[in-house]
Amino acid sequence: MLKNQNFIDTHVHLWDLNNGYPWIENNQNNNLKQNYLIQNLMKDAENLSLKKIVHVQAEIDEKNKIKETEWLQLISDSHPLGFPNAIIGFVNLLDVNVEKEIEEQTQFKNFRGIRQILKSKDSQQDLLFNDNWLQNFSLLEKFNLSFDLLIHYNQYKQGINLIKKFPNVQFIINHALWPEESQDDFDGWKKSIKEVSNFDNTAIKISGFGEWKPNWTTDFINDYINIVIDNFGTKRCMFASNFPVDKFISQSSYRSFWSAYFTIISNLNQVEIDDLFVKNAEQFYKI
Repeated sequence: MLKNQNFIDTHVHLWDLNNGYPWIENNQNNNLKQNYLIQNLMKDAENLSLKKIVHVQAEIDEKNKIKETEWLQLISDSHPLGFPNAIIGFVNLLDVNVEKEIEEQTQFKNFRGIRQILKSKDSQQDLLFNDNWLQNFSLLEKFNLSFDLLIHYNQYKQGINLIKKFPNVQFIINHALWPEESQDDFDGWKKSIKEVSNFDNTAIKISGFGEWKPNWTTDFINDYINIVIDNFGTKRCMFASNFPVDKFISQSSYRSFWSAYFTIISNLNQVEIDDLFVKNAEQFYKI
C-alpha cells in the first residue's frame, strides 16, 4: 500500500511571493498566485511516508537567485527532516560572472546542481546552440554539479550533443522529456526517450503530467511511465510531484499522483520499487 511506502519527491517548488517571481506575477493562471511554503507541502503530503525532497529552482527573480538558495537552506536547517534535502539552484550560464555565482551557490551545504530551463521552439533563442553558454557549462564539471535538463522532447538531438560533450556531468532529465506534444507524435517522443537513454550520464524524472495535461488519469500516464522505465531501467528513473505547479494547474491532490505512480509500478519487485521511489534519488542527488 502507498501509505507504507517510503518515497522521495525529486521535484518540488516552494515560493514566497514576497521574494518576487516575475513568471508567476505575469502568468495568466491566477491559481499560481499564492504562496506555497514548506507547511503547505507537509499538509499536502499528510499521512504519506515522504522522507526527503529535492527543491528545483522556482524561477525567482534573477537578481535574487542566491537569495532563493539561502532561503531554502534556512528552511532545511530548521526542518526536522531537513527539507529540502537537496537544492537545485539557478545560474545563468551566459552571465559574465558565472563562475563567481556558482562559487557563491556552493557555499550552501544542500546545493547540488543547476537548472536553467532550455525548452525552446526557436533555434535563434535556443541556448543549446550558444557557444558562450556551452563553454561556461564546463564549470559544472569543475564544481562537481549535476544539471537538471528541461527541454522539449523534439530538442533531444541538441540535448544529446550536450550530454556527449560533457560525459562527466550527471544530467537529470526533467518531466519525462516533456512529452506535451506527443499526443500527436507519440512515436517521436518514444524515439527521443530511447536515444537519450543510451548515455550512462543521464537519469530521468517521471513527473510534470499535470502541468501539460490537467485532466490526466492513471491510464493516460501509464504508457509514458512504462516506456521511460523500459528504456532507462529501474536504476536511472525517479518520481516527482512537480508541486505546486501540478497542483495549481491540474487541481489534483498530492496523493493522487503518488497513488498513480505506485499503481503503475506495482508489478515490480520491492527492490525495484524502492530504487524508483528512494534509492535512485539518494544516489543522483547525493542525499
